[in-house]
Amino acid sequence: MKNIELNDRIRSRRTQLDMSQQKLADAVKVSHVTIFKWESGETQPRGKNLFALSKVLKCSPTWLLYGDDDQTPLPPSEIPTELDDRQHKLLELFDSLPESEKDRHLTELEQKVDDFNALFEELLAARKKSQKK
Repeated sequence: MKNIELNDRIRSRRTQLDMSQQKLADAVKVSHVTIFKWESGETQPRGKNLFALSKVLKCSPTWLLYGDDDQTPLPPSEIPTELDDRQHKLLELFDSLPESEKDRHLTELEQKVDDFNALFEELLAARKKSQKK
C-alpha cells in the first residue's frame, strides 16, 4: 500500500475493519465530518488525533502517514482477539498493587505515552524536513 496516499490508507483500513465513518469518528472522538475530510484528503490527522486514529485502526502512525511496508498492519483476520502473555502479566501485576498505588502508576504510564508521542512528532517533523531536501 506504499503508493497510496494517507487519505486512501485511512479509508482502506477503516473498510478492512468493517467500520463506518461514524463508528470510526466515535472511537477517535472526532466528528464524522472530520473523518470525511481525512478520507477525502481535505485535511490530515495530527498529534493526538493521529495516535488515536492509529490505535482504533490497529496500525502504526508511521504506516498511516507514509505507507511504510515494514509497518503494514495485520489483516483483520490475523489481529489477536485475546490478551497475550505480557498483557496478562501486566494486568496481574497491576491488580496486585494496593489501590493507593494504581492511580500513580497509571499516571506514570500515561506520561510515558505522552513523552513517546512527543518524540514521535519530532521524528516525523525531521523526516518530513529531510524529504523536502
